[in-house]
Order: sequence, then C-alpha cells, then structure tokens
Amino acid sequence: SNYWLKIEVVDLSENKLDGRIPVDLGELTNTLIFLDGNANISLPAPLSLCSVDGFDLVNNPDFCPSERNFLADFYVSAKGAEWTENFGWNDPYLNYCNWLGVSCNEMDNVIALELSNNGLSGKLSASIGNLSSLENLDLSDNDIKGSIPSDISLLSNLSRLRLSFNGFTGTAPLELENLNQLELLHLHGNRISGVMPTVAVASDLGESSFISDCGVPTEFDEPLICGSCTMCCNSLSDCNPTEKTRIQRNEFSGYTEFTWVFFISVIGFALVACVISYSYDKFKRRSDPVASSETRRRSMKRRANKYALDKIGQKSVYRFFLGKSWVGWMVASAVMAIQIWILFTFVRGAEFDLSDDNSDFVYTWKCPRDKVECDNKADLTAAGWVMFGILMASHLLKDLVNGSKMIVLSAKEGYQPNSRIRFFVGGLFLSTVTMFTLFASTIYNKAIATSNTEVIANAVII
Repeated sequence: SNYWLKIEVVDLSENKLDGRIPVDLGELTNTLIFLDGNANISLPAPLSLCSVDGFDLVNNPDFCPSERNFLADFYVSAKGAEWTENFGWNDPYLNYCNWLGVSCNEMDNVIALELSNNGLSGKLSASIGNLSSLENLDLSDNDIKGSIPSDISLLSNLSRLRLSFNGFTGTAPLELENLNQLELLHLHGNRISGVMPTVAVASDLGESSFISDCGVPTEFDEPLICGSCTMCCNSLSDCNPTEKTRIQRNEFSGYTEFTWVFFISVIGFALVACVISYSYDKFKRRSDPVASSETRRRSMKRRANKYALDKIGQKSVYRFFLGKSWVGWMVASAVMAIQIWILFTFVRGAEFDLSDDNSDFVYTWKCPRDKVECDNKADLTAAGWVMFGILMASHLLKDLVNGSKMIVLSAKEGYQPNSRIRFFVGGLFLSTVTMFTLFASTIYNKAIATSNTEVIANAVII
C-alpha cells in the first residue's frame, strides 16, 4: 500500500472508462492524476479527490462542484464527525444538495444551510462566504467558537442569519453592514463584545428582527453597544425590545430630563389657574355689590386661614407654609425636598436604558433557542392598571383637590398679599408633590411591574 501512495503520475486520460471514480484515488495527495477525456465516467468525482491539487479536473464544476468543496471545508472546521446527525456529509458521491440541512435552487446553488441544535463545534469556516447564493444561514444553538468571519459579508443575498446560542467571541465584523438584504439577524447568546455594526434589518418580525447581547447585567466590564438592534438580551437570558419610550420619542433623553419640564408645567398650570380664578373673582365682585362689601371681606378673611389649614391638613407638615415662622418654613421645605429626592430616586430607577446597570428596569421578554420570535412573559394587564388608578385616586386625589383649592383661594381679593402668597405656595407645593408622586409611581411601575399584584404593591410602597 505504501508503494501505491508513492506513485507520481496516474494518466488515464482519453480512454473509455465508465462508472464511478474510485475513492482511493483521493489518497494520492502528491500525485498527478489525469482523467480528462473519459466521457462515460459518472459524476461527480469523489470529494476526497477534489482536494488533490494534482487532479486535472479539480476546476471542472461537473466533476468538482465548488460549493461542495466549500461545504466540505465548513464540515471539517465545525467538527462534522461529532455532529448529532450528519447524513450525506460523509458520502463521497451524494449530491451536496441532499446533505442534511442543505437546500439548493434549480441551478444546484446552495440557498439555505440550516443546522441548528445539531452539535456543531469548532469554528465557522471563512469558506462559508463563498456560498454566494445563500439566503438562509441558521447555525443557532450549537457550540461554535472563535470569531465570526468577516467573509459572511460576501453573502449579498443573505436574508436570515441566526448564529445565536453559540460560543462566538470577539467583536462582530464591521462588514456585516454590507448585508443589505437581511430580514433577520440573531447574534444573542454569545460572548460578543465591543460595538455592533449598524445593520439595517427590514422585517415584519418587529422586535425579533435584530437581537444581540446588548443588555445588562453583562459578563463584560462594558455592555455590548448596538444602536440598530431591535431587542437586547442580558447574561441572564432575559430580553427586552429597544423601542424608545414616548418621552424619548419626544426628544428627551429620559425621565430625568423630562422631570424638569414636569415641574415647570405644574407651576405653569398653577399660575394659569390663579389668573383665571382672579379674573373670575374680580368679575363676580363687579356684578355683585354685596360680594365686594367691606363686611363680606372681613368675614372672608376670618374664615380664610381656617379654610386653608383644613385643606392642607391640620397635622400636615405643610401647614407651616401657612404660618409666618421662618423655622416652620424651613422644616416644611426640608420635608418636601426629602420627599422629592426620594421620588426622584424612583424616577432614576425607571429610566429606560438597557445598557445602564443602575436602572431598575425589568426585562420581561424571552427569546427561546427553538423559536425565531421572542415572547413577552409579563402578566400585567389593563385590569392591573385600573386597580392602580383606583389606588392612586384614593390616596392622592384629596391632596390634589385641596392643593388646587388653595391656589384658587390665593387669587381672591380681600386678603393681605403675604397671606395670598402663603396660600399659593402651600397649594402649589401640595399639588406638586402629589402630582410628582403619581408620575413617579406610574413610570416606575411601567419599568418594573410584571404582574397585576406587583403594580399594586409597588404603588403602595411609593
């Protein structure tokens, strides 16, 4: 047998040989083999023979289809002998279009390679980029390691690329941006770091179109950055869509920035209410002489302080805003500042930033290994929000109404300017804290509540 392997030239060209070419010829790796001119030889040549550089028909696509060679390189690189199933991949004569997971078009060009959950390991061969007609590449749920070869970007017809749940490391190749036909890109469940290239994925799958590990917590110091992903997953295999909140769609960076607009809006509404009340009160006095009489004014003045104190609360710290003591004002201001500071903590925790480890935002989606589409596992329904609204109204509506009444009271004539200022400030602060409590409770529940019971419990805590 050793003499057989030492043969330098096998020239059987221009004969009338027929049948299959023996597989044994593939062992002559250092031999010149000439078989041209045998019209009746069965096609194709054995796969091993097409790897021999000295074979005279190695570049003849009828004998040695180039895509079969590329698939063979892929098979070896991905440790095909260890696959769960590898039907056809070891057959030296079987048409590669009939190999397990391979689909071809009428021209025998490979258009799909689907080998998910099949025990693939090793590395992804760069020869995969030579399958120029490939439209669907699904190697998900395997154990392929190493980096993603940039040669994938040569697959200009690729519409679906699933490499999720493998062991890919390093950074994603920038050349992925050249894949203009992509409708699905799943790269989550790997150890890819750095910055994900901007890939325009046009698909009807919505949130499940472009998924990567751009969420937190992460196994790296910094999370993967992905500006064009539609779904981010974290190291706990929890996922969430990247769609911006309504606040962010209105050019705000988040709830923290919007909070200042919220405060300004509340103050603005209070001033408008005050002006409207003042105008109405003035009109009423002109049309009703009794209402503008001095006797009526003195009577109103006597009742005003007691009315304001009843509205703001006899035992509330906010009652100090109705007094003249600076110490009382400082105590009430400090308490209000502490309340706002605590509520502001909840606002910060509710920020929708999937790359911010300081956010309390809860991921509610799962992207299973055996499905293309992700599922929202949250059980929060409209009934939960209705109960939340009832609970908020029962706790906050009274304070909001009483604060508004004090603002209206501050606009009435017949009171000293200092008294009117105290009424306005007391009513404004009471209304502001009440509205801010409602705002913080709503956005924080939206960020972390996953069930009807949670939304109620969170509201009570806040």
